Amino acid sequence: MKKVCVVAAALAIVLSLCPAASEAGTFLVGAKYWYTNWDSGVLDWFQKDISAGFKAVGVNLQSDVDRGKGWLAGPVLGYQTDDGSWNFSMAIMAFSDFTQDWTGSAGTMNLATNIDTTRRDYDFAVAYSLARHKSVFAPLEYFRVYVGYKYQTVDYDLVLTYNTTMGVRTYRYNLDAKVHMPTVGIGFTYPIFEKLVFGAQGGVGIALIDLTMTDPDGKEFDIDPKYSFAFNLEANLNFIPYRNFIVQLGFRYQEWYLEARSPERWDKTESRDTTFGPTATIVYTF
Repeated sequence: MKKVCVVAAALAIVLSLCPAASEAGTFLVGAKYWYTNWDSGVLDWFQKDISAGFKAVGVNLQSDVDRGKGWLAGPVLGYQTDDGSWNFSMAIMAFSDFTQDWTGSAGTMNLATNIDTTRRDYDFAVAYSLARHKSVFAPLEYFRVYVGYKYQTVDYDLVLTYNTTMGVRTYRYNLDAKVHMPTVGIGFTYPIFEKLVFGAQGGVGIALIDLTMTDPDGKEFDIDPKYSFAFNLEANLNFIPYRNFIVQLGFRYQEWYLEARSPERWDKTESRDTTFGPTATIVYTF
């Protein structure tokens, strides 16, 4: 059973730029695009798990998983209260496309893979402006704190092909990962010019991972990863070319860790998941 939870912290800085509007507050609607370099923690863990299986039978597998490249995109929605104190934002990055290569060898045997990856990121954040407290410490007018929740789903369909002296053997695996990341953080915005604003934010949280693996025989294993810390950083420039329009160009970095043991292994393996790259967002406020 798959439940899609709308989650995590992503767009608090964009919403902080919404102009203070009518008594009803300000609404935001738009779209966001994230071009990424992605070192998949789940894929790295699986590679190490396969290598451990070879080692158990006395074979050393030399393999390399290249850094994946691709993109995420989807709509963004938000609301700012009429006094500018509270911001609510949601980014539904439901569209994606990634490519990644994995090659290796073990003795006279060569390994080739075909990896079909489907990833979706859902981000939700609530931010509070510290501007009203600037009488205590003047620079606070540029800061806001936020809490958020990120929900990330990744489905890997892997076909491993072994070219051996006895012929070609093919094995199919499926990995299904769901990652929940509650986050707290702080954001900063500073108006460089009237229509140009710099923004940055950073948050720390916990990565709670649900991972299942289906082997070539169709047997499903419930992998139980240990929870880990996660963090993200984002910086951007925001242009306001016309009234009620915001164009944002930025850069985002996200990281979390995975430590788990396959039911068929004795030892745990550790991996790091990192995603980083430029972002582009266009929003309309009303």
